[in-house]
Amino acid sequence: MILRKTLACAMLFATLGAVPAFAAEDSIVDEVRLGVLNHELSLFRDETDEDGADINGEVLFTSPDWLEWAGSPRPHLGATIATHEDSTSFIYTGLAWDWNFWGPLFVEGAFGAALHDGETGSSKQQNELGCAWAFHESASLGYNLTDNHRLMLTLEHISNASLCDDNEGLTNVGIRYGYRF
Repeated sequence: MILRKTLACAMLFATLGAVPAFAAEDSIVDEVRLGVLNHELSLFRDETDEDGADINGEVLFTSPDWLEWAGSPRPHLGATIATHEDSTSFIYTGLAWDWNFWGPLFVEGAFGAALHDGETGSSKQQNELGCAWAFHESASLGYNLTDNHRLMLTLEHISNASLCDDNEGLTNVGIRYGYRF
């Protein structure tokens, strides 16, 4: 399990490291993000099935013209890697909408799908997530420091919407830094 998470982190950082060159060349990548999230809100509760901190990385792409009808959301790919041995990690994709509402402040909402490595059956050590595929939702309150640099307070959740037998879900909260190209 530790080797798998180490490899996942290495792939995440290698991907994020290659993005700036790709973004400058083709202008397909709009933003890259890196953050630290509290896994399963463990700082705010006395007891959780899972614990620890997560490393989050995300790449947001320029909205294609054919999504203009939907408010021009940006497609994104991301990963949330749990640092605690018995905690769930996942990769996700979807669409993200953001709105500047007052000066440098913005809000963002995202919706898509996730694939996790957590427990799908009964477990005393991990959340029971029912099936390997889940919905991924996130909401952020952010501040544009400059045209390129931004900070976000982010809440993310994965759940199967009761499409599988077990559906405890997983909710993380934390802070992320974004660099817009």
